Order: sequence, then structure tokens, then C-alpha cells
Amino acid sequence: MHWTRIWTLFGVVLGVAALFTKGATSDGEELLPALSQAPDSGFPDGIPTIWGGLATYAQVIVVIAILAVIVFAFMPPLGKPEANTYALATVLIGVALLIYTMIEFMGARDDAQALADGFGQAAAAGAIPAAFTVTVGYGFYLLMAATAFVAIGGLVMIMGVGGEEETAEA
Repeated sequence: MHWTRIWTLFGVVLGVAALFTKGATSDGEELLPALSQAPDSGFPDGIPTIWGGLATYAQVIVVIAILAVIVFAFMPPLGKPEANTYALATVLIGVALLIYTMIEFMGARDDAQALADGFGQAAAAGAIPAAFTVTVGYGFYLLMAATAFVAIGGLVMIMGVGGEEETAEA
């Protein structure tokens, strides 16, 4: 297997790992189950993983995209037109997932700010000892890097770097 294919597979593995990290982090996370029990509090009962925060249709699309990239990475060496088609598909999947991750990141940033504001209001009311800060989880940054790895791996495959064309001609 050529290093360009390994590059895309590394992106897939990193992306899958990133999906199962928390979407946000806060020192006040352990207070969320109690705060969510209050009527009309607006607090969630916990901070979900990135995967858990996705809509069901998005989860299905992400799984299909991941499987497609894996299939394209494990394809045997083919002629140049077929290899370029699979490589282009890999680039498009990587770019589409990168854009989607950035959109989800912006939503998570807004949710984190809303939760931090809620902590501030609860602290002002005396319900909790302090107003806790909330930040977007590091998994989003890993996920952006992972999708970039997938797109770059496909782009490098199109450029023919990494020995793909020598194997296809042999």
C-alpha cells in the first residue's frame, strides 16, 4: 500500500477517534445533571460527544463517507483514469466533511457560549458556586485535521506522487 493511501486511512482513523470526544469541556460539567432537573432551566443533562451531537441523517452520511474513503484506499492499483476518479472522490469527500465539521464547530462554539451564559446566570442566582467557562472540545480540531488529511491524501493520489502510477503500469 502506498503512502498516499496510508495518509487517507490515517485521516479516517483520526476522524473516527475525534468523533467520540466531548463536543465541549467545562469544569461545571458534573453539575449539569442536577441543573437540568430544575423546571425550565434550559441546561442539558450532560455534554455529548461530537458523534452524539450529530443528527441521525448526518451520522448516516458520515458513516457512508468513511466507508467510501476506506474502499477507495484499499482499491488495488488501477489504470490512471480509474485511480484519478477514486482519488477525486476522496478529495471531494474530505473537503465536504471538512466544511461540515467547520459548520458544526461554529454551532458548538455558539452552544458553548450559551452554556457559559447559563452558568453565569445560575451563579448570579446562587444556584452554583461559580460561573464556569465552557470551551469547544479539542475533538473538533482533530476532526478538522483528519478531514484535511483525507482530502490531501486524495489530492496527492491525483498528482501521482507516491508510486501509484508505477504499480499500475507494471
